[in-house]
Amino acid sequence: MAVEELLLYLVGIPAIGYAAGALWVRRTMRKIAEHQLGFLRDPGTSSRFFVFLALFATPIVFGLVVFVQASQPFLETPVSDQVLRTLGWTYAIAAALTILSEAWIIVRWKAASFREMFSRVLILAVVPEIVVVWFLNVATLGVAVITRDSTGPPLSQASAGAISRSLEIMMLGAFAAPLVAFLASRAPVLNTETFRRIILRAVVGSVPAVVCLAIALTQLPRA
Repeated sequence: MAVEELLLYLVGIPAIGYAAGALWVRRTMRKIAEHQLGFLRDPGTSSRFFVFLALFATPIVFGLVVFVQASQPFLETPVSDQVLRTLGWTYAIAAALTILSEAWIIVRWKAASFREMFSRVLILAVVPEIVVVWFLNVATLGVAVITRDSTGPPLSQASAGAISRSLEIMMLGAFAAPLVAFLASRAPVLNTETFRRIILRAVVGSVPAVVCLAIALTQLPRA
């Protein structure tokens, strides 16, 4: 598989998701500024925006980790290329869903995201990150099987199918990220009293990802 194609999946598409999430949040900030004079000039607003941008960058960093691991020398075959391609597009979907779900939560709570409720909104926005963290675990385990020995036998069709299934299962689990964002956005107001209920709903939304992780791990062959 071409290095450029894998890099596009693991880093390029998540970077597009990053740009979309950042622009979405920035557009919301401008709308807030139309009603609250001085909002954009407040140093606290800018610093908190950069914290959110750093959060959005995490899936890109994870993609680089997987890319470096997959770039190790190994016996390439059409079978291994297909598994890496599956790894690429499934991770790209999971990363994009994670970033956009985080942005959804920030945009939902508008000015509160940059002021008195910043820490609580940040906690809510971190919950979808669980999806891509668990995907990283499965991806690294799968790549370890593919690249285990450059002098040994090539990846078998059975092992390739098992790895691909586990990655596809994790991709389905990634749809827990927008579910988390949806549940974290349903309350009419965010304050110290409602936060516990909102965070509980968000955590419940991540349950499908937990189930998919458990199933995916049973599918993986041993390295």
